[in-house]
Amino acid sequence: MKVDAITILGPDDSRLAAHLEERATAAGMHVTRSASAADVQASFAAADAVIDANVVMSPDQREALAAGERMMRPQAILCVCCHATSATSAAASMSRPERGVGFGLLVPCGERKTVEMARAIQTSDAAVDQATDLWLALGHEPVFVGDGGGLVVARVVACLANEAAFAVMEGVASAHDIDTAMRLGTGYPRGPLAWCDLVGARDIVATLDALAAEHGDDRFRAAPLLRRMAAAGATWE
Repeated sequence: MKVDAITILGPDDSRLAAHLEERATAAGMHVTRSASAADVQASFAAADAVIDANVVMSPDQREALAAGERMMRPQAILCVCCHATSATSAAASMSRPERGVGFGLLVPCGERKTVEMARAIQTSDAAVDQATDLWLALGHEPVFVGDGGGLVVARVVACLANEAAFAVMEGVASAHDIDTAMRLGTGYPRGPLAWCDLVGARDIVATLDALAAEHGDDRFRAAPLLRRMAAAGATWE
């Protein structure tokens, strides 16, 4: 089904939401953009697709999204950012979980066109086909990955940034030296802490917390310094 009208949710400072709005507008779609589902619930009924680009949501925001989802047409789909959740967990709160599709896209981490897609246990084949067509229309190449918190890219970036944060906290090296060593030693375009600054420490911590909750593994414990920086909105630069 061709997407003519799309609703994009995400905070005002979200690079991801801004990127999706730009792509959707360029594709000729009618775009409704808001930081809160509560503000645009009426638009859900007219949308062919809703993309929730929020990484972290408050209970009130989740309740508003659930209310908006109940207003959506039966054939519409809801794509949910899985940087800090799994597609299955996100779909569990939907009135029609079969239309939920997870995605991962760290926009600041390169100019790559690939978007990760993950189907929930409940996701229908029809929703998968519609989501694939949507991402192609937005100029991205969908690649399906296994469902799980953080999917692949957000998980890798979060874990790298966390280990680097522990190293800084323990006095192993400075943030600048760690990033320089990773760029020169691995050929990465950026160091892990530069990535952290681009993605945002708050979102990095959210991914780590989701992984820790899902796996119960101490290796996903966020470095105390990283958590403090997230709370302060600080950067490594």
